[in-house]
Amino acid sequence: MLNRRVLIKSFFLFFLNKYVSTKDNILTNNKLTIIFGSCSNQEKNMDHWKEVISYKPNYIFLLGDNVYGDFNNKNAVQLKSAYNKLDLNKDFQFIKKNIPIIPIWDDHDYGKNDGGKDWIYKKQAKDLFLNFFKVSNFDSRRKREGIYKSSKLFINNKTIKVISLDVRYFKDNFKKNYNNKINKKYLEDNDLTKTILGQKQWVWLEEQINDDYDFLVLLSSFQVLSKAHGWEKWNNFPLERKKLLNLLKVLKVPKLILSGDRHFGGIYKHETQNLYEVTASSFNQNILTADEEDLLRIGKLISDNNFGLLEIDSKNITVKIVSGMKEYKQEHSKLKII
Repeated sequence: MLNRRVLIKSFFLFFLNKYVSTKDNILTNNKLTIIFGSCSNQEKNMDHWKEVISYKPNYIFLLGDNVYGDFNNKNAVQLKSAYNKLDLNKDFQFIKKNIPIIPIWDDHDYGKNDGGKDWIYKKQAKDLFLNFFKVSNFDSRRKREGIYKSSKLFINNKTIKVISLDVRYFKDNFKKNYNNKINKKYLEDNDLTKTILGQKQWVWLEEQINDDYDFLVLLSSFQVLSKAHGWEKWNNFPLERKKLLNLLKVLKVPKLILSGDRHFGGIYKHETQNLYEVTASSFNQNILTADEEDLLRIGKLISDNNFGLLEIDSKNITVKIVSGMKEYKQEHSKLKII
């Protein structure tokens, strides 16, 4: 009888684990607290991880530049060292053991500043990324190029779809500006052949968008909505930006874009769609002068080190950009989606 019970229990656990792994579903209830942010330099003070823990989040969305490990050889020594240094941080050790992380990368954990599809060591960077975040050998990211991924979170009979984009692995080079009279690193490029996501990821994204869910969160390491600045952004390829926004336009559910990269924080709203983007950056990088004008931004540009706080319950979805420990937090911007 005992052996039979053990066998039944083992079968049940195997089936449950297989289901969760296959469907990439993460179960929750009552209320979700999600911290999101980007740009954490392992060579600097990393007290922000302790701050993140103080909010007792259910999940953490890491939006890229999770370490700074640019490298220039197949051994990827600098990137390995960066991950090792982050792994030695006791607060981050606690996070990895106790709080589910949904990560994407940006250029400095991809291994090359502003890197794209031509980065010759991108496969080495991908392996290090997946190994660091302990991604299962059965995970879809192990079986295809890039690190794009989708997950579902559940709360109060509602489904939250999280689509994590890879804007590095397949990206064509942005058009550089060589005119000293224009204060931009990159110029808009309407070349029909150029892409950010690549053909396979676009097909996959359309399938994910057409799924059934109640709230969509889209993760992109660099900004989607903003057109004002001259750095990396979706609008460097305006046709790619338009294609993405057209996909989102038909959705009748609430939707939110989360991004990082800028070393600034801010909340943005599309010109005509009911679509918002929250940029949270940086966790601990240098504080820059906040003097950028942007017609799509709601409220001020935040130059303090910061991260985002997304809270979801049965009635409300709110998102904030904050800094400081929970007991002494500074709330810079706030948005109520529903």
